[in-house]
Amino acid sequence: MNPLHIFSDESRDHLLPLNEAGAFCFRLRMDDCGAQVFLVCRGGDPELIPMEPAEKKGRLRYYQTTLTDITANLFYYYEIRAEKTWYLGRFCCTEDAASVTPFAILPDLKVPEWAKGQIFYQIFPDRFCNGCQRNDIRDGAYVYPKVGPVEQVKDWDEPPAALDVARFYGGDLQGIAQKLPYLKALGVDCLYLNPIFVSPSNHGYDIADYYHIEPRLSDPADPDGYFASFVELLHENGIRLILDGVFNHCSIDNAWAKDPKKADYFVYDENGDHQTWWNISTLPKLNYEGGNRLWKEIMTIAKKWVSPPYNADGWRLDVATDVADTLATNHRFWETFRKTVRKAAPDSLVFAETYQNPEDWLIDGEWDTIMNYEAFMDPVTWFFTGVEKHSDHAEPGLKGDAEAFYWALCEKSSRLPFDSMLAAMNSLDNHDHSRFITRTGGHVGRITSENAREMADCADLALVRMAVCFQFTWPGAPCIYYGDETGLPGFTDPDDRRTFPWGKENWELIEYYRQAAALRKRFACLRTGSVHMLKFDSGIAAFARSLGEETTLTAVNMGGPAEFELDLAGLGMETGFAVREFAADGAGYTIGHVSFPVREGTLRLQMREKSAIVLSLREEPGDNE
Repeated sequence: MNPLHIFSDESRDHLLPLNEAGAFCFRLRMDDCGAQVFLVCRGGDPELIPMEPAEKKGRLRYYQTTLTDITANLFYYYEIRAEKTWYLGRFCCTEDAASVTPFAILPDLKVPEWAKGQIFYQIFPDRFCNGCQRNDIRDGAYVYPKVGPVEQVKDWDEPPAALDVARFYGGDLQGIAQKLPYLKALGVDCLYLNPIFVSPSNHGYDIADYYHIEPRLSDPADPDGYFASFVELLHENGIRLILDGVFNHCSIDNAWAKDPKKADYFVYDENGDHQTWWNISTLPKLNYEGGNRLWKEIMTIAKKWVSPPYNADGWRLDVATDVADTLATNHRFWETFRKTVRKAAPDSLVFAETYQNPEDWLIDGEWDTIMNYEAFMDPVTWFFTGVEKHSDHAEPGLKGDAEAFYWALCEKSSRLPFDSMLAAMNSLDNHDHSRFITRTGGHVGRITSENAREMADCADLALVRMAVCFQFTWPGAPCIYYGDETGLPGFTDPDDRRTFPWGKENWELIEYYRQAAALRKRFACLRTGSVHMLKFDSGIAAFARSLGEETTLTAVNMGGPAEFELDLAGLGMETGFAVREFAADGAGYTIGHVSFPVREGTLRLQMREKSAIVLSLREEPGDNE
């Protein structure tokens, strides 16, 4: 028996809900070798439940069993007794039962189906498109605390300054609305906007009024009303909207910070000054340990914007693990928040920014999913660039290290429940980190570094294409940070917040993103299917996605020209064809069917240096071109 052929997960191919009363069929696939197979349920003493043989697929046999009345969290793994005893859990088949990361059924974790595998597009509103000059900030319109008078940047193409917080380029919701045909053609399913509530800064993470939309981003005569019509327009075009919820801190200009009746909303030092976030004097920290008045106010805000007439589709939660001083309060707050939002809008999405292990928050049903730093952005940037996500330092030895890539992906992804993993926001970069295209140049620096502009503009487009190919075929919800698709460079913030280069787009790269998005939409397995790890060594990372009769295979090669074999017998394919759907390298990309035979469960592939390929597995060959 080949342990690499032992497979199960929580996809609908292997964990089938039978009814709404908590009945499930558990299925495991492995070599047909007459082994004994058990479902092992954790909780007190492990319970071993025999599994019965079912249908065959190639040389593989399915085993299955049914459990009923599952109403609480259930953690389980599989025990396979053959010439050795093997244990299968998330991403790992091992001989050590103690090291197994179990699968899970979590009745309270109901991730919206629309969120699984969708394509996000993140917009920093001030820098995307100026659609209305009437709402533009004028020079000296007000004074930003501790910085000085605000400034209107007259030249759209002018790069951000090192101190950029009070400089405004004029991007707004009207500009986004004007570019909806572009976003639809790109394949976008859902917009995620950085904060759009009343704020004195261009980034909006210092909110002065949670109850109203910032006038400079909307119709100044009726900011909230225009926002409602904007969301309606998005929905008419088949695009959803996620709002950025900054509930950890607010602006020193917020009326709460000046109202003695709301003193319990904050914590004060011995001098009577507000306790602040990261010692930034303009960001007073909100106090969730001081009673329930602040909680009630935040819940009112949370449900307001997902309810009519605004109807946003969910919240992204800024620095979510830090909002409260104690872990217990933090958990209770987010549990209340998610229940409040779901009651107001049952199909809404609640996901969190966190750099910590998210397992407890997800298992307990406090968030649906996360911004996927640890299980996607970090391992991807190390493997493809060898440069840290802020471009603060480099570790060239990790570039192309497929073994380290494998273990990082497996270990960190095992902390995500399966449905959370399918909806996790998989970004190559965002408003807080250097642009991925800049990292491919291998330089370390920030906007204040010598020759920063020249270093930021250095790029290896082969690495960009390979990483995007991986991003759009790996489990999760790929997120394009505005401008990534046209090669917009930049070191970490504020340099990563350059304006979208309208009229100077890289249309070849935009078309590449469009084709990657179209591929994802064409194959359901790329959105909600299983992931099978096939080969992670010698600079090559290869995995398959499967759902029902549909299977795709992705391979990226970080080294020189390579020829290698992939074992597809574990996918149930003995003979057939792997048909190329998509390929990319330093010269560009290719779309068109070329077939490669599968013989005795083995596929032999040849790949160019620094290249990527996506294939579909079929019984018949494709039309060679």
